Amino acid sequence: MKLIFIFLYLIFSLHVESNETACHKNTVAVQNNLSLTRSILKVHCESRDDDLGEHFLRFQDVAYNFSFHDNFILFTRFKCNLWKGANLEYHKGFVAYEAATFRQCSLLYIWEARDEAIYLSKNGEPMKLMYTWDIV
Repeated sequence: MKLIFIFLYLIFSLHVESNETACHKNTVAVQNNLSLTRSILKVHCESRDDDLGEHFLRFQDVAYNFSFHDNFILFTRFKCNLWKGANLEYHKGFVAYEAATFRQCSLLYIWEARDEAIYLSKNGEPMKLMYTWDIV
């Protein structure tokens, strides 16, 4: 029984790898739309395997984005931390992307930092209020 499970797992893994080109990467983007303060937005995102480092975005800079394939075995999750304010005194940490049970392709999550809160648009849907800022 154990050998059958291992065999099926290997066949399935090879099938998933062979479909890698058919499954376009998912993308997470973070935009600075701090229109009132026009302050710098500090962004730091990471997953279990990848620390994407710190990035500093000026008001209406090109969005910081990263793309990836869902990890089939270890569910893909990216956490991000955002800071704003003259002394980066406002902060929010959150899960920016979490894989579903089944592998997904070509998803686009756009996170927008605004003066009052942080918004999310999934795959072109209207922006939705997700989080308010915490004072550090």
